[in-house]
Amino acid sequence: MSNFIAGMPASTERTLGSSLAEDSAKNALFDFYRMSACISHELGIILPQLKMRLAVAESCTSGLLAAAITQISGASNWFEGGILSYSNEIKHNLLGVEEKVLKTFGAVSAPTVCQMAGGVCSVTKSHFGLSVSGIAGPNGGSGEKPVGTVFIGLSLPKNFAGLRTKIKLKKGQAFKNGMEENWLKSCQLMKHVYLKQESKTVVLGAFETKARHFLFDGDRESIRQSAVLMALYFAYENLIN
Repeated sequence: MSNFIAGMPASTERTLGSSLAEDSAKNALFDFYRMSACISHELGIILPQLKMRLAVAESCTSGLLAAAITQISGASNWFEGGILSYSNEIKHNLLGVEEKVLKTFGAVSAPTVCQMAGGVCSVTKSHFGLSVSGIAGPNGGSGEKPVGTVFIGLSLPKNFAGLRTKIKLKKGQAFKNGMEENWLKSCQLMKHVYLKQESKTVVLGAFETKARHFLFDGDRESIRQSAVLMALYFAYENLIN
């Protein structure tokens, strides 16, 4: 797993990392439910076209990601379910996260969320996995991993790139009309402000996985909401690109 960590590039310069940009990203959280509903609705348009089903594995968000997804009517057509893996034992026993990974890198790490994402796909027989593990605070932080540290993992089938090129995806009507364009731009801004690193893609069994490392600020709830929004946006970006 050491090669995985070595493959994580240094954080890029934040050309928009001004106080104004940061304030805009933070203010976006006041519209958490509308923003999460907007992206979840779009996932509900895209995933059926790809004939794919989504599953999630959550730690610090404690089911908030699944709740954001299922606020959309008809989510059962593309959302399989999720596993709330708060303890390391559940991460290992249900999701198959290797004990050496948990011991070496910790529960809040890129290798762990990648194995969580791949594991939830295997357990639920889903095509697409999202995972979240982080330190929402107010306790539990350290110098290496302060409060607000969150890793988000994503898992897709190894043949997804080829499948994606064969399908011309139709976007949701709200995005076509520009009605929710501001919410998507808010997520893009949040990613720019809070993203620290993104890993290279690694193959785990039948899946390709990768992770993003964020450092959010705010209280416990705002950190959890930020994690959910960035997980949904991570999914959206990888499905349309």
